[in-house]
Amino acid sequence: MKRKLKFVLIGLFSACLFQVHSLHASERLDDGILWSTKTEINEKYGKPTYLYCEEEPFRRYMIVKPEDESSLRATFLYDVVVHDFYYINKSGNDLEYRFYYGEDMSEGKKTYRVKECTIKFLNNPVPLGRVAEIVPEFKPAFQCSKVFQERLVNYNNIRLIFVTEKVNDLSKKIGSLFVDPDKDIKDWSLSYYAILSDGEPENVSSNSMVKEVIIAVDGDYRIGKTANAFRTKMIKNPLP
Repeated sequence: MKRKLKFVLIGLFSACLFQVHSLHASERLDDGILWSTKTEINEKYGKPTYLYCEEEPFRRYMIVKPEDESSLRATFLYDVVVHDFYYINKSGNDLEYRFYYGEDMSEGKKTYRVKECTIKFLNNPVPLGRVAEIVPEFKPAFQCSKVFQERLVNYNNIRLIFVTEKVNDLSKKIGSLFVDPDKDIKDWSLSYYAILSDGEPENVSSNSMVKEVIIAVDGDYRIGKTANAFRTKMIKNPLP
């Protein structure tokens, strides 16, 4: 009887471990991209158009075709993180998806996970109100009650930051691991940056032209740390 009970307990314990591992492996934010592994991105999008890596703090960088990855790695003195660039056409729109990875050691081994995704509109800029039609990952931005407007230093561009305020363990983990280790930041959440075209007016609307979208995690506290430099101000969400 004791032996049977022992096997039952072991079985239940193993099942619990499997469930926890499965939940951890399938964790995602609402965008469906952040925290994905490099392998998952390659399985979904196929072979990257280009590979990119940079030497901290941005002293050198290289962009090569996938077949030249070995020469890329040989250029640097240490094991650099190799990021993936994809050129994708969606409904007649040429897009450049840049997946930037960070190293995650939480499972006892090195896993490369998406820490930021940049999408550039290569043909023409797109009205802010139509971005989600082309980039569906941008849809949660419509529900954001907190939107910040900034002026990029040394550039004639406005940056909008849509903060979803959906704070959870995963968003906090991504923020502290890949963005800013400041332990005082407790409000990391899925966020979207919309970079407006050069010369777009300060009076932002759904018709403002967007040339680039960035998916990342951010929050009030982190944004406040650089508010003076970027002349940050909160605005009403311009999306309908």
